[in-house]
Amino acid sequence: MTHRRPNRHAELVAIPPKSAQLLKEWMRVLNDKPTAWVFPSENLRTPMWRDNIWCRYMKPKLEPAGLGWANFQALRRTHASLGHEAGIDPKVSADQRGHGIGVSLDVYTKTALIKKSEAAAHLENSVFAA
Repeated sequence: MTHRRPNRHAELVAIPPKSAQLLKEWMRVLNDKPTAWVFPSENLRTPMWRDNIWCRYMKPKLEPAGLGWANFQALRRTHASLGHEAGIDPKVSADQRGHGIGVSLDVYTKTALIKKSEAAAHLENSVFAA
């Protein structure tokens, strides 16, 4: 399933099958109204603002787990880093988030400590090889 983002530069993003199924079920709850917002505000005439979603629903669930500091940028970084670790093409991953590959690799993607440890051990072994 694809979705067109409402911004200056229309982009198609991929929605994985399980998430697409959940969205289809939600749209049925909204009576399949083609003009309905996927996440409407309380008055149902405008979309819910992302900060409202974050403050009302996400942050209260994250705080008890000690993750109250997290924000949408942390989610982007997690998406970039997990995609990198899973071997997803960096360009595809960057396109999915709607920014360039440089930002994806230089800003959002963080290397897991285990990968750094493996690289350090590999370099050490190559230097001290018998």
